[in-house]
Amino acid sequence: MHFLVILLVSLSCFSTEYKLDEDTAKFSARITRLNKSAKLMRLKISFENAKFLRKSDRIEFWNETYPNKKCMSYVLGRSAEYLLVKVPKYNECIHNMHLTTGTYLHLYSEDLEKGIKIGKGLVEILIKKKFALQSKMKRYKNELNSHIEKVELVSKRYQVLREKLDLELKEQLAALEEDKVKNFQNFNGTKAKLDDLMFKLEQYRVYDQNLTEDRWSLDPKLYFKK
Repeated sequence: MHFLVILLVSLSCFSTEYKLDEDTAKFSARITRLNKSAKLMRLKISFENAKFLRKSDRIEFWNETYPNKKCMSYVLGRSAEYLLVKVPKYNECIHNMHLTTGTYLHLYSEDLEKGIKIGKGLVEILIKKKFALQSKMKRYKNELNSHIEKVELVSKRYQVLREKLDLELKEQLAALEEDKVKNFQNFNGTKAKLDDLMFKLEQYRVYDQNLTEDRWSLDPKLYFKK
């Protein structure tokens, strides 16, 4: 009967939840196995901060029925649901706290508290990095979203430049064509003047003599003018 009372009291104590913001280094557990010869105790745990417990961390535990009687233990191993601890004063703790399989315990670890503080510091750093990365992602996303708009702006810009170049090309070709026509006209006009000049030169040419040599023989003595 006495054991049932202790068990019921322990259950009511275990139902008390420790808020993470209130006291993150305190937690509750249930004894699932005891090993007297090895002075070992396996505890069933269920709290998020258990991940900060490391091998050899010190854990103080007590039975809520006897809050003034506390014992020290050391972590030997941890899984997702269980915690294996070494209890140096095993016999004394079991006897004074009336511990048995199924007993619920309250525990506190200063090493756990230190680990949580380090974890919080790391979280703050990671959160800052998270915000920085999210800011970069937002900037890159905006760049991606504005890509089509930028492509259209560049296309319009070069379309205007292309039209301007086409207009300048047409103007330059027109100017060259005009120069060609002018040069052709000037050439024909100058040629006409030259032809007229040559006609006049031929018309008014004065010859040195009116006789021409008749070279019908190879002997120059037989040349004569007629």
